Amino acid sequence: MEMLKQATARVHGAVDKVADAAAPAAKWLEDQGEALNTGSEKFVDSTSKYIATHPLQSLGIALAVGYLISRLTR
Repeated sequence: MEMLKQATARVHGAVDKVADAAAPAAKWLEDQGEALNTGSEKFVDSTSKYIATHPLQSLGIALAVGYLISRLTR
């Protein structure tokens, strides 16, 4: 049971770190959407809602995309 609590705490910590790291990017996207007025607000809003409802899947997607980008830029 203690192992499960530790794993849960680590996952929550990782999700919090990802959310903290993604906040500036989300803000930048929001600012760009306002500047371009092309519907980016809807994109940011739907993305934010998806991340809030599926944090672990979002983390997995972010890690996979980061890995692919790192492999492509080598």
